[in-house]
Amino acid sequence: MAVICNTCGLPEDLCACGELAKDSTKIIIRLETRRFKKKGTMIEGLDPKLNNLETVA
Repeated sequence: MAVICNTCGLPEDLCACGELAKDSTKIIIRLETRRFKKKGTMIEGLDPKLNNLETVA
């Protein structure tokens, strides 16, 4: 018997929870000026539980 995903209700072989989370994520990227006029890129909206931030960085 196939194991059913609790989130999407599909069998785990066809589970699309990870792909749905990526499609519905809204990411905000902005440039800020910090001390001593240094530029810094701020990224908001990435969920560390769903994304492997070490590979993204």
